[in-house]
Amino acid sequence: MGVANRWWVILHLLGWMIVASGGSELDENLVEGWFNDEDTELLVPELITKYGYKVEGHTVITEDGYVLKMFRIPPKRQSMLKRKPVLLVHGVLASSADYVISGPNSSLAYLLSDNGYDVWLANVRGSRYSKEHTTLPVESKEYWDFTWHEIGYYDLPAMIDHVLNVTNSEKLFYIGHSQGTIVYFVMTSTRPEYNDKIALMTALSPAVGLQHVRSPILRFLLNNVDKIKKIFDALNIHEFMPYSNQRLPLVRALCQPDVRNNPCVRVLELVAGPNRAMLDPRLVLTYQGHFPQGASVKQMLHHAQVVNGGGRFRQFDYGWEGNWERYGSLEPPAYNLTASTAPVLIYYGLNDWMVHPRDAQRFSKQLPSVIAAVPVANRKFTHMDFMLAKNVRKELYEKILPVLEKYDRVR
Repeated sequence: MGVANRWWVILHLLGWMIVASGGSELDENLVEGWFNDEDTELLVPELITKYGYKVEGHTVITEDGYVLKMFRIPPKRQSMLKRKPVLLVHGVLASSADYVISGPNSSLAYLLSDNGYDVWLANVRGSRYSKEHTTLPVESKEYWDFTWHEIGYYDLPAMIDHVLNVTNSEKLFYIGHSQGTIVYFVMTSTRPEYNDKIALMTALSPAVGLQHVRSPILRFLLNNVDKIKKIFDALNIHEFMPYSNQRLPLVRALCQPDVRNNPCVRVLELVAGPNRAMLDPRLVLTYQGHFPQGASVKQMLHHAQVVNGGGRFRQFDYGWEGNWERYGSLEPPAYNLTASTAPVLIYYGLNDWMVHPRDAQRFSKQLPSVIAAVPVANRKFTHMDFMLAKNVRKELYEKILPVLEKYDRVR
């Protein structure tokens, strides 16, 4: 069994251990969805084409040599007003699939395309579609020597410049989920000139400076991060939970939609928060073919450093000696959020077990240009509901459109 499969099994065993004494049963009144078992194995461009949308593949090379793949969905209908392009950036261990996996009736990318927007889907370094370098072998330790700092400092500027050059635009809309918000604020803090290229940043469940993580699985990992690091070091493992199609047969056997106490559903709830009424087990099964998509071990350690360090949003901590050699100080530099001057719209979930509402509210007060920090009206809305909830279009996405239209008129 490969490393990716072993970690998947460990997470699911943790879920079963925590809920072994019981748990709510599956909702039998499932709504009709667009997704089916075939969607589990289709690549993102194949998914987009299947549902009647055009798609383009674009390759971007960063300053430090990482080769990134982007997917573009041109507007399905032309607006009378030339709209600014929209860049969608996924969370940790995810990929551009997050924004299309729910199908044309629910997914954000399709809604934006239907409303005349030129949609660009990012895939950051180390994820399934962006595992290439101009000189470094992907299997090498050197390739995986990055955190979300490098994603924000190198990947985002390269992708933003590419989108603006191709579309001949001066600014774009940025929408990020979870880690997709972290890397944005890394960029605008360390390369503030990029604020001028953002018309509006929409942060979905901003995972910046977290302190109050409620997920029991994540709390276990955070409490044992030093032990886990030693295991990875001993095994010379540098990639965390890479994509593997070898686990799909196991997923299909264990996580069929009619299985009671479905392990895929339970683990998702224990990580992101429970909201069974808005979670379709068929979509959860489909999503297993697109998650996890891989990240660097160092990247995950950086997340743990922030949470275990009291929510301080700062660069990677190499220890006193390493910090002095790299930064010229004993402590890693904090990101200057006051330098992030482009307008920001924040949405957060009240039942999000990864990004606590208090963390989202506290973070919003540190930014100079927040136009609103809005809790999703559904009080049971969780971290992954931002991507997977049955009603996410009505609850959230349709409310984003008027704000984009307002800022589209600002030239």
